Amino acid sequence: MRTSFRRVSRGLTWAALATGALLFTSSDAQASGYLTARFGADHGTPAMPNTYAIYFNPAAIGGTSGTTITGDAAVLLRWARYTRDETALSPSQESLKDDETYVGSNTGRANLLNLLALPFLGVTTDFGGSKYFRAGYAAYVPFGGFATWDKRPIRYGVPGTEDGPQRWHNISGEILAIYNTLAFAVKPTPRLSIGANVSPVFHTVATVRARNPDGSDDTIVNGGLQEGRSLLTASGLNMSAALGVYYEASDEWRFGLSYTSQPGFGTTKMTGELSTQLGSANPGAPDKIDFYQTYPDIIRFGTAWRPSQRFEMRADFEFVRWSVFDRQCVTRKDLPCDVANDGLPLKDAAGNNGVILNVPRNWNNAIGARVGPAYWLTDQLELFGSLGITTPAVPHKTIDASTIDSQRLYYTVGLRAELNRHWALGGSLNYIQFFDVDTKGTNDQNISAHPSDRGGGEYNASRSPSADGVYRSHIGFVNLNVSYTF
Repeated sequence: MRTSFRRVSRGLTWAALATGALLFTSSDAQASGYLTARFGADHGTPAMPNTYAIYFNPAAIGGTSGTTITGDAAVLLRWARYTRDETALSPSQESLKDDETYVGSNTGRANLLNLLALPFLGVTTDFGGSKYFRAGYAAYVPFGGFATWDKRPIRYGVPGTEDGPQRWHNISGEILAIYNTLAFAVKPTPRLSIGANVSPVFHTVATVRARNPDGSDDTIVNGGLQEGRSLLTASGLNMSAALGVYYEASDEWRFGLSYTSQPGFGTTKMTGELSTQLGSANPGAPDKIDFYQTYPDIIRFGTAWRPSQRFEMRADFEFVRWSVFDRQCVTRKDLPCDVANDGLPLKDAAGNNGVILNVPRNWNNAIGARVGPAYWLTDQLELFGSLGITTPAVPHKTIDASTIDSQRLYYTVGLRAELNRHWALGGSLNYIQFFDVDTKGTNDQNISAHPSDRGGGEYNASRSPSADGVYRSHIGFVNLNVSYTF
């Protein structure tokens, strides 16, 4: 069994990497950095003993039997709209607000319609029937997204308008955290499991946005093109880990609790290049850069109550500490992101500072809850459904086209069929309803001290045009999975 498991694990690693390479090089991207772990639909919870537990609660693999290989894919259709109004105009000179060409170039609607796919591939084993040990491996993407915004007609004389009014924050891009997770569980008693996992996490980012050196949204000034573009690409490898406990209190009740650490156990660092073209000037050589950001740690709790052979009620809760996501920072290679609370880049003893761009985020902690029933129409056919809700991590002050977020409702209905003692198929229809967001003039891409009011200069590294406006978003997706047990 050890040789077989090792062979299966190697094969799954290469298959997962190949799948990731195929799916994640798509130009349809949403650069959001959100928690996107919805694989398995209602079977992905801390209290469900299956392959998805490798991520949601490694202890719950203690409740599995045999060796199971699971492949899962979520195919999503995402629609979003951002309406940028005149309250968002951020010119370098107030007189530009009287220029119809400038105003028309920077206001109006931006639309997005993207088709995406997110995979999960994993295996668990009991090592041929061990009473005490379980192990598992999986590859998946719990954080990340893609976006490519629709083009619109070019306004005469202003070539940048083709990319839409949201271009100052996102034209297209991706941010991904690809996990390869090894999980282990021990069973000190038949009903209690304690587990842990460890994950090398490959981070990658690629994003294109409009950018001016002074943080304004100037387009044409005195007949000269001001609007520029920046392309950032970076990648890096970090580590993450998780701990959990799983308890089958009786034949009717199951409980699961887990803690998942921050990737990198704090701030993650990626290394890459930044290419910038400002106005009509010729672009210079790309800058070698480091890209810093901080993902959250997560606490999850789940329970399942099965009062009869045919019926089960499930519920789970998660707390996501997004408050650590205070900024995204680009620096010259091998230099730290030293920025004061008011957005001023700090200099070292030699008078140098490597901060190129500091994007304040200042997100909020988020919570989510889900509850739903499962009913077995036959011994082999399960009908399930759920209703979930999450609070938004992104505040109105720092929301933009790359980080659309709001309070959300999740609706799920699905079926899972055990075809025989080896094969099982599952599928569900899922809809995520985002509540509309109207920032009502409160958006400020700068931090609360408003460094744009300081006269620019060194504060420009922390300045971006306002992303005020109205945000709307909806996501529908189909989740399909297949499992083979032997």
